[in-house]
Amino acid sequence: MSPDQELENSPEIGAAVPAPWTVLAFGIVSPEGPAVDRSGNVFLVSRWTGRVVKVDASGQISDVVHTRGKPQSVALLESGDLLLADSVNRALCRVTPDGRLTTVADCVDGRPLLGPNDLLVGPNNLVYMTDPGLDLEAPGQVLMIDLGDGEARVLAEDLQFPNGITASADAQWLFVAESSGHRVWRYPFRDAGRSIGDGQIFHQFDGHAPDGIALDADANLLVALCGAGMLAVLSPAGEWIDSVPTGGLKCTNCVFGGADFQTLYLTEDHQQALLCMRWIRPGQRQFSRSLC
Repeated sequence: MSPDQELENSPEIGAAVPAPWTVLAFGIVSPEGPAVDRSGNVFLVSRWTGRVVKVDASGQISDVVHTRGKPQSVALLESGDLLLADSVNRALCRVTPDGRLTTVADCVDGRPLLGPNDLLVGPNNLVYMTDPGLDLEAPGQVLMIDLGDGEARVLAEDLQFPNGITASADAQWLFVAESSGHRVWRYPFRDAGRSIGDGQIFHQFDGHAPDGIALDADANLLVALCGAGMLAVLSPAGEWIDSVPTGGLKCTNCVFGGADFQTLYLTEDHQQALLCMRWIRPGQRQFSRSLC
């Protein structure tokens, strides 16, 4: 089946989510990897300009830090610091509220990282991060980094551009979007989150490249399909149950936030925009990149 045929046969566009998107900010070049604090400030990256920026509740854009690399995604910590995946600097970094940038990890098993992409802070203060490098066709890996003792280990290898990543609220499953493989994997956590078991394909897309992912409170997985201009909604069983148009072909990532965690934020390359909408249910609070 061709990508066009799959679009025709996919669930009805917007069937369950009639609310329109609201534009929070325009003019952010290659926006990606957002996270929302409790005051409604959205932190995200501008990949090709090397910047991490903040969009406040009024839509005002300000710089947080310039990494001189290619930042891909951020996650907020309770301290107010940001964790940052940077693919050109090949590092997991930490950014303080005043913009001080330090390196948390830049190697695993004595080897430099390939080029980190997306991340989350999961169970037991462990960070899970996709590390695909910059080559869409080269094999990538999924890492675990312990913020306490600094241990870094490889959890999964030989994935075709591992990208978006999240974990289930019960800390039983790790989800990874494999962009060039056109699928989402699900791995069981082992050893209190320090390792994973054999993966299973949660959903195989036909011709679509899954990018960022997020779970809602009913365990539905939202998948940004970059190049298709839509969010796919996958049921807890991995079935494609709905599609939500995003107004541009290149949606890159999504995250929940807001006082009741029912606002969905989306980054969209084609419009160079940060968008939001009221979702039909709250997002999953556990292991989000946002603070709740």
